[in-house]
Amino acid sequence: MRLHAPLLPYTISLWLGCTYGLDGIGTLTFIFLTWLLLGCWIGFNWGYCITVSRLILFVCCSVIGIFRSYYEINNRPFPDGELHKFTITSCRPMPISHSRNIYGYGSTKEIGKTAFIWPEEFDFPSKELVVWGIWNDLPEVKPNSTFNLKKYYSSLGCRGVFKPLIQVGETKSLITLPDKYRIRMKMLIDSSGVKQPAAGLLMGLSTGDKSWINKSTKSLFARSGIAHLLAVSGYHVGIVGSLPLLLFRSRRREIRWFGALGLAAIWAFITACGSPWSAVRAGLMVTAGCIGKWSGRAILPWQGLAVAAWIVVWIDPWAPQQLGTQLSFAATSAILATVSSPKFLLFRIPIAAQAATMSWAASIFKQLPIFFLPLNIIASVIVTLIGISLGIGSVINEVAPSLSKVLIKFSGYVVNICLEYLLKLDFITPLAVEIKYDKYFIVISLAVWGWLLQSTIPKTLSRLLSATSLLFILGSLLMILFDIKFS
Repeated sequence: MRLHAPLLPYTISLWLGCTYGLDGIGTLTFIFLTWLLLGCWIGFNWGYCITVSRLILFVCCSVIGIFRSYYEINNRPFPDGELHKFTITSCRPMPISHSRNIYGYGSTKEIGKTAFIWPEEFDFPSKELVVWGIWNDLPEVKPNSTFNLKKYYSSLGCRGVFKPLIQVGETKSLITLPDKYRIRMKMLIDSSGVKQPAAGLLMGLSTGDKSWINKSTKSLFARSGIAHLLAVSGYHVGIVGSLPLLLFRSRRREIRWFGALGLAAIWAFITACGSPWSAVRAGLMVTAGCIGKWSGRAILPWQGLAVAAWIVVWIDPWAPQQLGTQLSFAATSAILATVSSPKFLLFRIPIAAQAATMSWAASIFKQLPIFFLPLNIIASVIVTLIGISLGIGSVINEVAPSLSKVLIKFSGYVVNICLEYLLKLDFITPLAVEIKYDKYFIVISLAVWGWLLQSTIPKTLSRLLSATSLLFILGSLLMILFDIKFS
């Protein structure tokens, strides 16, 4: 696979512009990063020579990002602690009860996605509602709290938290396609006799709804380094559309057009799962590849990733600041840099994805999974088996309900066995190490990025990036040893 990525600098420029316009980064940081990117392009010749027109286009992309963010600011209110009237158009996923409130999130006509703290004396909405309430910033976590509200909702892309006070009226039903899909999958899993915690994991794998998974199971998956399996991403999208998309390999144009069935199935699945950005990114990349196949011109994966990044940030300028979006694009970039050679992909892809996201693991999650490589290799085979079994079982339910229940129950049985062995491994040895000095892991991640992108960015730049990071680590270790010796 060719790693030519001429759209990459312009995409980074657009993301920087949007992030700067929404106060995600300061002015000095924006100038420094822009100058650093331009300096690397000018000094190291990023894939093709820089010209005046390309330099102007690069600057224009940042300006476009800033104007897009300003449009968002001027047309969408910000959390100000004041009384607002919002029209709630959807609520997803299932709400979580905690203390005397019900926590959920959804979309409104006025501000887009927001979190809800619903008083228990009000009924949680099952219809489109017009309500008055207070809209605040996401609160900081309390010292003795067991529920990090800000971290939970920020990862979902919510801009604030809305607490209703007065209900004005109801209009139409709130049952949307994602709601119908989740309800149907839950009914199928329950009717097949699958019990918790396997039932919650099957819901997470099939719909991305993690509200049925208990806290201990989520923590177990996070320490194991396989929590990404519970978020609908490119892996799930690939399973859904793998068979129909094989038709694109045919030389006959009329057969390739049947591959549209796979593309339609992929977007139906993404919509039914609530359209998380990780799944939308995968769907856009697949769509770009399909368009290239239909037109007879191959669109390189890096170009598809850049196009997906443009579309995502144009739809939602807040997306680059969301943790899920950052992890999705970072891991995908690392995987694309790895698959240039077909050798040992089963080992190289998990290593690349884990190493590329190490800086997030160090600075946000404060832990690093020890057994991520063997567990991801094993999980890739098992999840594919579960996904195929669960998918076939849900499709044939109307035609052969007894066989459908057998397949879904088999999926739950496999999940239970895997959970049992994972708990045994966690009992025998720790699955993750706690990170105290996150800056070293962030620097190591930069060194890994220099190695991963050696065929995408100039080789001199990648070597300089890796060498500088390693020298920083070596210098820090020498200073620690020096302090120990003379203390």
